[in-house]
Amino acid sequence: MLIAQKTSGEKILAQECLKSEKDLLCPLCKQPVILKKGTIKIPHFAHLRREDCQSFSEGETQEHLQNKLFLQKWTQKGVLEAYLPELKQRPDLLLDFLAIEVQCSSLKIERFMERTNNYLKHGYHPWWLLGKKLGPNKLQQPFTTLQKAVTYYSKQKGFFLWLIRADSKEIWLLYDLHWHFQGNVHFKIKKWHFLEVPLSQMFQFQVNRTPFQWGQNDYRMHLQKKLMTEQEGARRLQEKIYLQGGNLLDLPSWCYEASPYQFFFEDQLLFLRFSFLQTKNYQEWLEQLKNLEFSWLFPLASQKLILEEIYNECIFLSKK
Repeated sequence: MLIAQKTSGEKILAQECLKSEKDLLCPLCKQPVILKKGTIKIPHFAHLRREDCQSFSEGETQEHLQNKLFLQKWTQKGVLEAYLPELKQRPDLLLDFLAIEVQCSSLKIERFMERTNNYLKHGYHPWWLLGKKLGPNKLQQPFTTLQKAVTYYSKQKGFFLWLIRADSKEIWLLYDLHWHFQGNVHFKIKKWHFLEVPLSQMFQFQVNRTPFQWGQNDYRMHLQKKLMTEQEGARRLQEKIYLQGGNLLDLPSWCYEASPYQFFFEDQLLFLRFSFLQTKNYQEWLEQLKNLEFSWLFPLASQKLILEEIYNECIFLSKK
């Protein structure tokens, strides 16, 4: 942690704390902490017994500490490690109702969903930024479950996520994300250097989205290869469509066109398009989707909005 509390109740930043300072406490659990201030690592406080504190029980890497300080220096107004008692959560930085979370080490998807949904339920806007180890290291590589979970969606930007690089003093926006049937993800990158713009202005950044296409027959052939090699996901998808009277490889040609929504659904989007062919209206289509057995692990993207847009996309493509 970067902030401790004196016995007087005054809070002190680790960088400004003297080694001679005594009787320092954790601001939350009120248990003793010690100052760790050397020449290599960032000054910080540590519990004498970490298991006594639930809020700081996950531990923090040096990268995490560095990124928190970097963000606080950028905004000057944010509150470091602000505890929200009604949520029983502590964002890394709180800027009004913007709860900023920096994630630099592995995190269980269940824990991420719990924390994110709790922010949203209480009217906070969670802003997740991934550190070096968790963010995509190069273009056109498969995304992990957590990388997809921290992805946002808007009609203007499409799918996008945020990365933080305190060592180079930058925040990155990866936007216009597109899944390719070969398993890769294509995207564009926008970088802001330290103090280039206020943090809040980054959300107003206007992007240019590029239509993403592939050959319909190429995708169909790729699916055929998956079925021939008995790839589990393709086989289960074929079974679902077959039980509804269809064939995965014999859908109308427009069903094999690329879609931005495949970033979440991947091959499963074909079942949504097939279900469109089998139903008469949006409500019937939603009912048919219950057979998909697809878990929505994306709290930063509106499921309702995306399903509506997928249905409208089906209408548009089927009329071309």
